[in-house]
Amino acid sequence: MKKSLVLAAVIAAAFASGAQANINWDYVGAGYTDAGGDGPYVEGSYRLDRSWVIDGTFSRLSSGPFDVNFVQAGVNYLTGFKLDFSPITQTYILAGIEHASGDADDTGGYGGVGLRHPLTPQVELYSEATYHSIGDDHGSLAGGIAFYLSPDWAIRSNIALNSGDTKNEFRFGVSYQF
Repeated sequence: MKKSLVLAAVIAAAFASGAQANINWDYVGAGYTDAGGDGPYVEGSYRLDRSWVIDGTFSRLSSGPFDVNFVQAGVNYLTGFKLDFSPITQTYILAGIEHASGDADDTGGYGGVGLRHPLTPQVELYSEATYHSIGDDHGSLAGGIAFYLSPDWAIRSNIALNSGDTKNEFRFGVSYQF
């Protein structure tokens, strides 16, 4: 009985380690966000070369009569640093600018670190720790998941837990990988 369980565990581990998906940085997406107001968002990401990725997001946030357009543009540097316990996880450094306009007007920057991990061919996890200088300076710890319906389409969701008076953020949407 013990040998059967050990054999099953070895086979499952071998299957899981061989069943990893490639992380795809090239996509466009859209969905709903709730972050101190709620509304639609569009986002995109494009891998320039082996180490650099550019990304951007536009959100239209409303809370009663208060409306804000929020734009974020940045770069990610893929470090190539491998974690001993998870060599397929991609680590990166991120930085960029963000701007709010409309009923609020402010510009700031952000910077931090992140990782993306292909859990299975259909599921990818990510996490980021960032510092934002827009509005009330705040730290953010975000985590999310992408569930691939096909190689081209995914459902994405994330939550960002923010420090201070900055409201936590929730997103849910779809993306098209190219």
